[in-house]
Amino acid sequence: MELYQLKTFVAVAEEGNLTKAAERIYASQPAVSGHIKALEEELGLPLFVRTPRGMRLTEVGKGLKLKADSVLLAAEDMANLAAGYREELTGSLTIALNTDTSFLRVAELSAAMADAHPKLRLKFLQGSSGGILRDVRDRRLDAGFSFFDNRYAEVAHIHLKEIPVCVVAPAAWSARVQGMPLDGLAALPWVRPDEECPFMMVLDGVFEGSGISITDYIEADSEDVIRELVASGKGVSLLKKSDADAMVREGTAVICETGPMLSLNISFVYPRSRENDPIIRALTDVVRSLWPGAC
Repeated sequence: MELYQLKTFVAVAEEGNLTKAAERIYASQPAVSGHIKALEEELGLPLFVRTPRGMRLTEVGKGLKLKADSVLLAAEDMANLAAGYREELTGSLTIALNTDTSFLRVAELSAAMADAHPKLRLKFLQGSSGGILRDVRDRRLDAGFSFFDNRYAEVAHIHLKEIPVCVVAPAAWSARVQGMPLDGLAALPWVRPDEECPFMMVLDGVFEGSGISITDYIEADSEDVIRELVASGKGVSLLKKSDADAMVREGTAVICETGPMLSLNISFVYPRSRENDPIIRALTDVVRSLWPGAC
């Protein structure tokens, strides 16, 4: 039995689909099928039921999946412990980004890590806050940034900063939205964040208890798309204040007054089970140095 077979087994179990599992572990679909077949033959047990909708764990497979998880975590922890005994940290770290790289200080993070630990390789991926939290919880990611408040016991987090958020409108609507009450803003066309976007929580808070709802909207799951649509006059939306201020300076948007300050928290998250991992400690030390006041 090989570790790569267990990794394939876990990937298929969690994805429920050979194609998605193959993409996740960077293997071909025939290779994934071969790994599962070989593992089932070695164990002498059926691990999956093949259905038109994909792969479903058998009852035996469910129990063995828990054991496979623990074996893979133990192997990873052994590698991390060995890294701690070496003079220089080596290996790779996959870090997920939930917003633009300049705001997250990615260039500074990369430079500081290269100076302190030149043999560590960083890989940055773009993702959504909710997805990043889930993938860190499941140890599919080494770390990441999130706007969502952490709700998982398996995830440790560093609170970096509270971020002001603004309601913005196209610059051409300046006279139209000046002094407009909430019900008036709600009646305008909107570029609304995706339902799973943390900005939706802020938006819900704006209208909470008022009985006001937005009915005319375009939905977008990218801050870049939202900024472009607002600038082109498609509707009102929510943005980080830093982005809103930049658009005001560019003459493409105006900020709407909505009363109390709106805000989101930005956090850096990583698996709690790896708090003593030398590589994770090195990463979090650098993150804290780049975000004064992080706690």
